Amino acid sequence: MSEARRELIGYAGKLSIQPGEPVDFMVSSEFDEYEVEIVRLIHGDNNPDGPGLKTEAIDAAVNQKYPGRRQETHTGSYLRVDDPPDVGHGLTLQAWIWPTTPADGRIQGVITHWSPDQGGWGLFIDGDGHLSLKVKGVAGEEGELRTERPLRSRQWYFLAATFDAESGEAALTCRLTPQWPMADGILDATGRFEAVAPANPARPLLVAAGWLEEPDATPRACYNGKIENPHVFDRPLTDSEIDQLASRPAAISSLDGLVAAWDFSATDQGSQVVLDVVGGSDGRLINMPVRAMHGHNWDASAYDPADAPHQYGAIHFHDDDLEDCRWPIAFTWQVPADLRSGCYAAHLVANGAEDYVPFFVRPPDGTATAEVVFLVPTNTYLAYANESLILSEGVDFSGLTNIPIVIDPYDLFLGEHPEYGASLYDVHRDGSGIAYSHYRRPIVSMRPTHKHWVTSGPRHFPFDLYLTDWLEAKGVTFDVVIDEDLHKQGNELLSRYKVMVTGSHPEYWTQQMLDAVVTYLQEGGRVMYLGGNGFYWVTAFDPVREHVIEVRRGYSGTRAWESHPGEVHLSTTGEVGGIWRHRGRPPNQLVGVGFAAQGWDLNTPGFVRLADSNDARAAFIFEGVGADEVIGDFGLVMNGAAGDELDRFEPALGTPPHALRIATSEGRHSDYYLICHEEQAVTMKEIHGTDNPRVRADIVYFETPNDGAVFSVGSINWFSSLSHNDYENNVSRMTENVLRAFMA
Repeated sequence: MSEARRELIGYAGKLSIQPGEPVDFMVSSEFDEYEVEIVRLIHGDNNPDGPGLKTEAIDAAVNQKYPGRRQETHTGSYLRVDDPPDVGHGLTLQAWIWPTTPADGRIQGVITHWSPDQGGWGLFIDGDGHLSLKVKGVAGEEGELRTERPLRSRQWYFLAATFDAESGEAALTCRLTPQWPMADGILDATGRFEAVAPANPARPLLVAAGWLEEPDATPRACYNGKIENPHVFDRPLTDSEIDQLASRPAAISSLDGLVAAWDFSATDQGSQVVLDVVGGSDGRLINMPVRAMHGHNWDASAYDPADAPHQYGAIHFHDDDLEDCRWPIAFTWQVPADLRSGCYAAHLVANGAEDYVPFFVRPPDGTATAEVVFLVPTNTYLAYANESLILSEGVDFSGLTNIPIVIDPYDLFLGEHPEYGASLYDVHRDGSGIAYSHYRRPIVSMRPTHKHWVTSGPRHFPFDLYLTDWLEAKGVTFDVVIDEDLHKQGNELLSRYKVMVTGSHPEYWTQQMLDAVVTYLQEGGRVMYLGGNGFYWVTAFDPVREHVIEVRRGYSGTRAWESHPGEVHLSTTGEVGGIWRHRGRPPNQLVGVGFAAQGWDLNTPGFVRLADSNDARAAFIFEGVGADEVIGDFGLVMNGAAGDELDRFEPALGTPPHALRIATSEGRHSDYYLICHEEQAVTMKEIHGTDNPRVRADIVYFETPNDGAVFSVGSINWFSSLSHNDYENNVSRMTENVLRAFMA
């Protein structure tokens, strides 16, 4: 295991920039100063058997030294209400909650208007899991009432807390929903606070946090779990009124004294603004808690929040949510108007430590500067951003592969900085799946020299630099655009190019992106799908926060966590999540192959030619390649081209009837390769590469209308073979044959 790296790290304010635009960089450094150089990234992998790290220095005014400073990142989601209602003479706080870590040794705020210094009031969960009402006056006088027993995890509770400032009487109502006949099913408590008049602190009211610590509004006592439609009254309700609320929630709005009611079930579930439906105390959600979540009254009759909004009145908050690190700008570079499109980075250096902060320069909007466009799969990079499964406690991955597992220093550094957030493959601290990802944070896995633990080699971004290096070596001029660009511009962007080339793992696609490629192919475009497990997960960009993507894993597909029933619709767009295959758009329909299997083995195989490779339509692909050659039985990662995640030819899933299956890895994989989850309709034992013919990668070619065409290689690992033997090999030859023909 490597040693963790020292702290010198940053991120760019945008991933895609056109020439002439500025790009901001945010940096955290433990060093007093660091030096910056803008570089174009060509090849990342520093494996001595390959070309090595290749960059090109760019003359830039920002290439200079800067003072270093450590930056703080504050996680935790909550609702912030800057204009709280006045409840000085008495109050009632009411909500339904579903706590996920009620007894984790720290206090958690539920509904609070509180300052440790200025006093106030709040409904909390203490470190032992007891519900607690706290009231504190301006002179420091304080009262606290708590339940006798702790709350249970992942159970719905009806909560109400009342306080009468004149009499000092306080009461807590805490009841399991539904009401089971259990000793802790009712956790009511009463008490009296002597001579305590709640202060009105000059602080915002918070839901799902305790207070904000100045000077930078750091959230404290953040809550884990769901909260549903909280309410505030400016008087203590009677016992009968509280009983009425518990049994008839709709009666809340008819009771006197209601001064704030935040409707979490609003139709616009993607909004981070929550309206106060009775007053003017609107709130703003911080750090993107998960919306479109069902509440205590969900009865499994509706699975779309739009069909029954009143059953989706909950928001799931997490103490490790993060939507933006919000670091100050360290320096800004004005991208030159004549800078070529490509992959770039700000190279940071200080006392032997370094970091590459990546960004991408697209051609000027509305133009193309080449015939070939490389669609950089940045949605995949974001989905896997800071993936930390190898750091999970109590999980043994040694049986997953025969490759010695080595943890990259960047990943060890991430283990020391969990505040940078994890990937869509990880779970929150409370065990719930992570549904949002973004790039306004350091992403350690998105570095040119990063190595993934499962292969001890590059994966995703550094792996895709194998392609840019090969294009450079072959003298092919190309433009670079990212998923976000395609999502926004659609086929208008693609139509400028003769050929679109994918990355190695273009897994995460929005509907707009898919539609653009469909139109592009119908209009005569050519697509080279040079990867595996592509076009797979339903993905959405947040319409307001465009740096954020959302994915709901659903109940099927090869997934790291599973959505709760009824919580598959994306909050940002309202569409159904899961995999595109289950939305009726399997990848096979688009590119001829679709996800079939995955595995990681030191002895990953190559491909053998099939009868279709002798078809005259495919002759151009195999020029210079012998009939008996094994294609790609070499490579910098796992020693072969048919590896990692694999796609296969399958007419039953929509592979076009005229498609040619020209090569395959069928029967060549070890038992480290397993068939994917969605291919197993029933429990079966034949799931390995040695006993299941569906565990394979297929190379496929077919034509589309108007002289368009598709070439798909069915494997993530294809790129790792490109530079073998100084770029003179059959993988490189086939790729170049197709690219030159498609360009012509």
